[in-house]
Amino acid sequence: MLMGLLAGGITMGVAAVFPEELSFAFFSVVLGLAAGVYPGFAMADAETGRPLIQWVAAVVFVSLGMVGLWVSPLILAAAWVLHAFWDFLHHTTALGDGVPEGYPAFCLSYDLILAGFVVYMWAAGA
Repeated sequence: MLMGLLAGGITMGVAAVFPEELSFAFFSVVLGLAAGVYPGFAMADAETGRPLIQWVAAVVFVSLGMVGLWVSPLILAAAWVLHAFWDFLHHTTALGDGVPEGYPAFCLSYDLILAGFVVYMWAAGA
């Protein structure tokens, strides 16, 4: 989990180089990248990885990220929280078959720190 927090801090630092008006778009793109990792794991182990479920979830997260850009950054933050829940399911259910050990915990902490930062940016008026 500590590595996820560190990676989240690095991601927030990278976001700082973007103009404020692009910060939410950056976090939406990063959400799409994060959502795409699990389908990759699933395709590598198609027998147990449940690729269809993983792809459907990835499309949902990408869609939520886009809606967050169009409607409210709070939806983007909620999408990050939902992705953290998705990570938790990979840690506690058979969805985690084929996923490297430790990855769901890494991603869960990463997702939550970015969700909090998106809310902070929204509240600060970015």
